[in-house]
Formats: sequence, C-alpha cells, structure tokens
Amino acid sequence: MKKSMLVSLALILFYSSSYAETPGVLGQKQIRNILSKTDLEVAPGREAIVLTVDGAPGLVGKKHFHPGDEFIYIAEGTLTLDVAGKGKVTLKKGETLHIPAMVVHQAVNPSSDTPFKAVTFGIFEKGQPDTTVVDK
Repeated sequence: MKKSMLVSLALILFYSSSYAETPGVLGQKQIRNILSKTDLEVAPGREAIVLTVDGAPGLVGKKHFHPGDEFIYIAEGTLTLDVAGKGKVTLKKGETLHIPAMVVHQAVNPSSDTPFKAVTFGIFEKGQPDTTVVDK
C-alpha cells in the first residue's frame, strides 16, 4: 500500500471517528487517543491501529517499541524522533516516517512553546501491547 494511501486512511479516520482517550504510557505530557482498532482479514494474527498523539511543548517521551510497523504523520507542530539505527529525524507538519517493527525510538518535541499532533497507523501483532517501554 502506498504511503499516501496510508496517510489518507489515517486522516479520514482521524476526522470522522469518535475516539476514546487512553492513558499516556509514554510520558505525562502527551495524550494518546485510539481512533480505530481493527482485525485484519488479509493478515491473520495482525490488527491495524490508528491513533493520535498530542504532545506538549518540551515533551521528552520514553524510549519504546511496537510489535509491528508504525507509520507517523505530523498533523501539527514538529516532532524529533531518535530511531535506533537511524539516528535523529525531525518531522514537520505534513511529513511522514515509517518505523519498522520492534525498533526502539523516542519522541521529543523540540519546541518550548508549540505542541504537536501526530497521527499514527500501525499494523501490530494481535494480543501484544501496542507499546512497550524500554528502561534504558
């Protein structure tokens, strides 16, 4: 599936879904809202999850990984991701990034006065936590 199709799907779900707020497992200065969680018929044992992450100015998230591929789209603001094996990548509004399964990464909002909003789309192993925090 093309990146533009994934981003379009995430945005459609973002703007048309009612969502439930979930606790921020990655830090106190962010809110994760799951918009959609769906079993994938074409990939048994996998589920697609679309969510938003709202991050406060100056956010330094915890290092973590996901049990599948994650696609990130920045809807507002700027986000720097420190991705294992890739280094730091700064995304601005309208930009995207793919993070492969099980790759440790950490989100930082480099702005001291502007929040960010990211829309993420993940294809994860069903039954696993969608996010696992890494201690180091």
